Amino acid sequence: MRGNKLGLKWPETTPEWEKNLVRKVNFLSLIGTFNVFACLIVFNIIGFQFLNLHFFVVLGLATVVFSLNYWGKFIIASYLFFAIGVYLLGVATIYMQLESNVLMYFFPLTLSIVQIYGRKESFKHLVIWCIIYFLTISFLVIFGPDYYPIKISPAHIGTLKVFNGLFAFFCGLMQITVITWLNIRQEEQIRNVIEEKRLLLAELYHRVKNNLNIVTSLINIRKNNSNSQEVKDALEDCRGRVYSMALVHQQMYSGSKVGNLNMMDYLVELIRNVEHAFGGDADVVLEVDSTKLILPISKAVPIGLIMNELITNSYKHAMTPDKKLVVMIHVSQIGNSLQIEVTDNGPGIKSDKQTGNTLGFELIRSLCEQIDASFIIGKYEGENSGGSIQIKIIDYSVNTQLFV
Repeated sequence: MRGNKLGLKWPETTPEWEKNLVRKVNFLSLIGTFNVFACLIVFNIIGFQFLNLHFFVVLGLATVVFSLNYWGKFIIASYLFFAIGVYLLGVATIYMQLESNVLMYFFPLTLSIVQIYGRKESFKHLVIWCIIYFLTISFLVIFGPDYYPIKISPAHIGTLKVFNGLFAFFCGLMQITVITWLNIRQEEQIRNVIEEKRLLLAELYHRVKNNLNIVTSLINIRKNNSNSQEVKDALEDCRGRVYSMALVHQQMYSGSKVGNLNMMDYLVELIRNVEHAFGGDADVVLEVDSTKLILPISKAVPIGLIMNELITNSYKHAMTPDKKLVVMIHVSQIGNSLQIEVTDNGPGIKSDKQTGNTLGFELIRSLCEQIDASFIIGKYEGENSGGSIQIKIIDYSVNTQLFV
């Protein structure tokens, strides 16, 4: 359990909106109690003791509001708070008459309702109280003049008119000030929580990247100690795949938006790694329609592995002795879909790969299924005809932005 300066206690799992609702109801109750005391004093000075009994009833009920909030019955407390306000203003309107401007007190009370219930978790209560207010004011305006129990002289009506107008204005100003201060505190808390989670997320990506780099180093050590070329090739494939995942997490925490991957920056680093692994004896042309093309983490790792397999496949199988390898990578955004096309000037893709019998293409097909992407293998008809692979990812940008 945690407490605050008002003596309130709530479990660690209590939602923040509930805590703020309790704070607002308590502060507004304090303001209301102060207003009732002020009105009690002023009205007795000018000779209006007919509201004393109602004032004392309201002051007694105000303590119940604090007690309910203390025990976590915040919705009931808020209803009681506004019911007290409606009761007091209704009685005051009937006693003081409409000409006394007593209805102006409904403005700060309505303002407090909007501030307290202006959240999706409590919006239904806002609707309920707006209906209650509309019916109450309508009743007072239509039927109130028939229920005046006492007659007030025009001179006293003038005094009440000025007092009620000024006091209602200051009550509204006081409530706006207090609620604005509470909202500023709430925004600061939200910003601190977001910043804390952003740092934790960045640290998580950083640690995952470091762990994957350790795995990469272990694979390199094992590869360098092996005498079998087949084992070296297999370990190099594993190293490239692990590096593509590590690079995703590196880009995730180093970017301006933690949790998102810039496609352009990622592909540049990935191509550089593949070129380094295979000696760089090729021309790789990268075309990305937008330098701000962003991927969410749910899509980034599978797409990174797919791109690593495609680029590596071109380096391994499209190179020929008579001409230099040219790999074209085109990434375009079409609505909510992402289309990736990788082509090269090699001999084309053999039929056994079209059936998905190789590990690389089987991995690509499996990853495409994970992200609901279509996967097409064909012959590129162009100046440097060779293999062509097209991948289309639908709704790739869903839940893209995690933090700003």
